[in-house]
Formats: sequence, C-alpha cells, structure tokens
Amino acid sequence: MQKLSTYILLFLMLAVSAGCDSDSKDDNSDGDAFIGNWGLGGIVDASGDRTAGFVEGFNSVVIGFQSDGGFSLNVDAVLNEADANYEGEYTIVEQNSTVSVSISVSGQAFPLVFGYEIVNDNQIKLSASGTTAVLLATLFGETLTAPVTITLVKG
Repeated sequence: MQKLSTYILLFLMLAVSAGCDSDSKDDNSDGDAFIGNWGLGGIVDASGDRTAGFVEGFNSVVIGFQSDGGFSLNVDAVLNEADANYEGEYTIVEQNSTVSVSISVSGQAFPLVFGYEIVNDNQIKLSASGTTAVLLATLFGETLTAPVTITLVKG
C-alpha cells in the first residue's frame, strides 16, 4: 500500500508540474514549456534533500504532458507488482505561477496546487506548502516538512 501511495504522490507531483493555460495569448506560454516527458530530479523539504529515499524503489518514473491538458504517469518499480500507469488532466495558471491537478485514489479526489518556477528548458521546480504538502506526505507515507520543493527534469 505504501508503494501505491508513493506512485500516486509522484503522479500528482509530476502531473501538476505541467499544464496548459487556455488564457495565454503569447506564443511561448509557460504551458508550452511543460509539454513532453518529465522525470523526478529531486525532492527537498525543510529537513533537507529527500531524493534518495524516494527514488530507490523505482527504475523509472515518467510523466507525459499533452498540449490538450492530458497527462500520463508510468511508474516502473523495482518490484514488478508495484508498477503503475495513470492518466488524468492538469491545469496551469500563468498569472500566479500555479499548477493544479485532482486525482482520484480509491474513489477519493486529491486536489493539489503547486507554485512553479521554470528554471530552464529542461528543469522545473514545484513548491508545495499547506494542505498540498500534507497530502504529499500522506501519499508518500513519509514525513515531509513544508515547504516541499520537487525538481522535474525533461527527458
């Protein structure tokens, strides 16, 4: 169950990191920067770098963001029975640099909202605090202390 929660959390983090802003008028919107495949590059909370603890159970975690607002998450776990694939939708709001997603886990919706920073063409940082940080900790089955920063890498 903890592995499933971890996959779901990774999914949520990655899903909310990318999006499409339907209100954007410029040719190079933030939403455009997120389109493609992304992987987990790092997780840091108030206590320090937590990356090693989160990635040791995975061969790969890949999320694809489509221009129509759809996404997919493919988790290849070290233990084959823990592999998972998810699909959903995401939204990005450039005006306040936030991205949100709502995912259903066992019939319960989990809404998450992240701030984002586009570092460069190949890296995005997401920040979570408040309820989102608490939900992330619950889904990961770990103790995370806000603020939580998630780094995504393209590729």
